[in-house]
Amino acid sequence: MKTLAIVSLSIALSLSGSALAQQFEDAASIEFGSFDLTPTLDLGLRYDDNITRADSDEISSWSRIVSPQVSMESALGASQVTLAYRLRNEDFFSSSEDDYTDHFFLAQSDMEFNSRNRLIATYNFEDGHDARGSNFSIGTGAQLTEPDQYKQSEFDLLYSYGAFNADGRIDINLDLTDLDYDINTPVYLARDRRFASAAATFFYRIGAATDAVFEVDFTSVDYKFALDPLNKLDSNQISYLVGVVWEATAQTSGRAKIGYQEKDFESPLRQDFYGVDWELGVLWEPVEYSSLELITRSDTNETNGEGNFIRGETFSAIWRHEWLERLRSRVSVSVGNDRYEGQLIDDLTIRSDDNRRFQASLYYQFRRHINFEVGYVYDERESNRESIDFGRNQFIINALITL
Repeated sequence: MKTLAIVSLSIALSLSGSALAQQFEDAASIEFGSFDLTPTLDLGLRYDDNITRADSDEISSWSRIVSPQVSMESALGASQVTLAYRLRNEDFFSSSEDDYTDHFFLAQSDMEFNSRNRLIATYNFEDGHDARGSNFSIGTGAQLTEPDQYKQSEFDLLYSYGAFNADGRIDINLDLTDLDYDINTPVYLARDRRFASAAATFFYRIGAATDAVFEVDFTSVDYKFALDPLNKLDSNQISYLVGVVWEATAQTSGRAKIGYQEKDFESPLRQDFYGVDWELGVLWEPVEYSSLELITRSDTNETNGEGNFIRGETFSAIWRHEWLERLRSRVSVSVGNDRYEGQLIDDLTIRSDDNRRFQASLYYQFRRHINFEVGYVYDERESNRESIDFGRNQFIINALITL
């Protein structure tokens, strides 16, 4: 838990994802009352040759990124308390319309009442944005004068019953998420929504480091405004999954789950979904300085403007390698497909997007408190809606400064 807040925020906010988050583990802290306070600072330069993800008339620019963060951790009785705040500001030298400043806040309490009873309570708040050409502005990013801004809050409770070495244990998870875009026009109000979910996962030990998993997950999606009150997007979704989770078995750890999913719409005018749901993730570590992670999964996501919902399938491969004590790298490749099911427009075929991403980063620990990153990212989308095809290159230079 010492670095949980830092790692959680870094995974979501850093320029290069979870690999950079590992660098935070060396951050030093200072005493602040009963808390250990850990400040960090990200400074970066980024070049993007297609900021709005356009199929023509691309906009390119260098940008400067400043992202300070502070986290506070303390053990209070039986609880481990974590507070963290991060700001991320990016200014584009040649495209000021894309400038933004995001704010993130995390509060978490990890309580262990005894060896069988544990509770983790987490609150996340994000004052963030959708970049032009992403999410609801896919293919029309250049028409916006600034990024879409929103506020999202999430409250999550995870209760665990059963000792870790017991034959059986259960996790019960409750989550409430509220998404609210800043502009209050009907088109924007129709994007605002609330998610309420409840999940139960039962683990049954079938080996020294292997558990069978049985999971039920229910989510209710409630849109705050409907452009057509007779055809709302409100829905209930439920998944039933079975699988296995294993750790450190023959240099591998991972999870594999497969099951059945339903998505039932409140409106009779929208077609419900019934299908297969799956998730597979395997981490292979043949030697202590190198690892390969393979992940594939299916997702049912809310629509961003076309169709009733998005049915997504993704496959990712991540290679991490430590070349020297202070030099490491991370290379990832991901491919996926998004199908925008239902509600066809003007007799068009169902929209299908093929998405690809390649990412490579090299990290050098110049000093214990100074880390450098050089990275490259390539994104591509091919769709049967040709107007939203795009290719994009990004080059990244980043410095992480800690105490």
